[in-house]
Amino acid sequence: MHLHDPNKPKHSPARICRNMWFLTRYAIKYDPKYILLCLADAVCSGVASILSVLFTKYLFDAIERGESFWRILVVILLLVAYQAAQQLFFLWRYEVYRPQAELRIHEGVQREFYAKARSLDQGCYDDPEFYNDFIWAIREADLRTYWIIGNLSVFPKLVISIVGIFSILVYMDWIVALFFVLVTVANFFLQVALNKVRYQKKTEQNPIGRKIDYVGRVFYLPEFAKEIRQGDMTKKFEAELDATYDEHIKCEKRFGKKIFGLSMLSSLVSGTVPQIAVSGYLIVRYIFDSTLSLGTFSASITASLRLYYLLEEISQFFVVFNEHSLYAERVRKFLDYEPKVKGYISDVPKFESLSVRNVNFAYPHSKEKKYVLKNVNIDIRKGEKIAIVGYNGAGKTTLIKLLMRLYDTDEGEIFYNGKSVKEYAPENYREHIGAVFQDYKIFAATLAENVLGGEYTDADEERVLSALRAASFEEKLKTLPNGIHSQLTREFSSEGVGLSGGESQKVAISRVFARPYDLIIMDEPSSALDPIAEYELNQSILKNAADKTVIFISHRLSTTRMADKIYMFDNGELIESGSHAELIALGGKYAEMYTVQAKKYKL
Repeated sequence: MHLHDPNKPKHSPARICRNMWFLTRYAIKYDPKYILLCLADAVCSGVASILSVLFTKYLFDAIERGESFWRILVVILLLVAYQAAQQLFFLWRYEVYRPQAELRIHEGVQREFYAKARSLDQGCYDDPEFYNDFIWAIREADLRTYWIIGNLSVFPKLVISIVGIFSILVYMDWIVALFFVLVTVANFFLQVALNKVRYQKKTEQNPIGRKIDYVGRVFYLPEFAKEIRQGDMTKKFEAELDATYDEHIKCEKRFGKKIFGLSMLSSLVSGTVPQIAVSGYLIVRYIFDSTLSLGTFSASITASLRLYYLLEEISQFFVVFNEHSLYAERVRKFLDYEPKVKGYISDVPKFESLSVRNVNFAYPHSKEKKYVLKNVNIDIRKGEKIAIVGYNGAGKTTLIKLLMRLYDTDEGEIFYNGKSVKEYAPENYREHIGAVFQDYKIFAATLAENVLGGEYTDADEERVLSALRAASFEEKLKTLPNGIHSQLTREFSSEGVGLSGGESQKVAISRVFARPYDLIIMDEPSSALDPIAEYELNQSILKNAADKTVIFISHRLSTTRMADKIYMFDNGELIESGSHAELIALGGKYAEMYTVQAKKYKL
């Protein structure tokens, strides 16, 4: 799914309004008071702008009429008092209340986006275009909301100021007022064209920016620190960075000429020409028109200059609103995305059996659309210990992703307790399955929170300790300064504990014992362990999961002798199945693989 269409960078006024309202609702939802404060500030500021023009006319006319100094001083003091109060209110709203409001809005928007991201199909992350726009949308949503609310504190002010000052100017000199309207309309269309070019430029630069960001992460994230100090990967990425920046510069050059030309034309139409023309016209009129008072002349000059800036600013706002709408469209399409992996049954029964029937599968966004699994048939019963084996790339992990409904099959069916898994709501279905993936992650949180995969309370203590015992983590636990409350990783704490690969793997394994899962999946559960630790861990897993169904996935065969049934995969196909003894007697691919590893590990 692609979230934007760069060939349509302009929206209708109705569409812009809908999209603006869509983002504004976030501010209303998470801090409605801030909206009211912005509108109040806008009204007060707009009135101040009108008063300043009226004051200019009053001041010069009062001097011509010979009014007393004290009366003029009272008017000045009243205007100063109003402007001072308005400025204080603005500073309080902007410097004190605004940062708090933006944090509240940011938290609310990000929480909604994180919830939505969790509901996305796994296949969305395989689509570079979707992922590209997804990252852009999640970064822009709350920023655009801030900007729109900021616009709400200015746009009404501009409208009030323009209406008031334009009315004054029409009364004093309608020709000047008409001239400014024509200039503003011309500049508006120039700004729309300029915005279109800038949007196209940013669209092209977005994937370039992602490449640059990735290279940056490689050089500063700790997980890459050891690898970049070996081999020639740094040279490769430095070369890629050079090429990417060259592409970036070419993009800047290609769009820079267009942007420069449109900007210069806009500046002439909206700035130099009207200022010279209006000032010259008013000076000539004042010289030859005896009915024109000094106050009217001064106010006309002030009003025309102020109106020029106001009209230019409000024309920019229409362009900005169009830009907001373009980004809002991305956000809306992301939030409106409906997962394709779904179901309607939320009451999922306890696990009894899994049956895989004639399954074919290819990853949805692979270029060649090559089947990763081909005509697979498997049966798994409650309480069985199953081993799925094969060399890397055989399709083992892909099968597990299908069993967990991270993807749905292209052809064939998977049945859970005799019913197609496609009928079950994925989130409810997965509550019965605990999995440890080979690319597990340790979070910057306490050990207990890592085990539970969520928040910890005192009532969870025994559950956490039991899960760690089942994962053979007891010895390491004794050395931790704060036990299960020890902070893992040094991301946010200098006292954080850095675990070895094997220790981290045991923490990941403990997660499947912390909850009452019916089916446990171990994807390369002991890849980071030495053979002795691997054997001890396997024995602990079997002991603590004696009444559960366990699926082991591995290309190391030290666990297979304990399995009730072994499925051997090669190039996406199930080529052999049976017990360890049966497959050894068969003398096929499994026996060959086992024999090679037995020599190495003396199994």
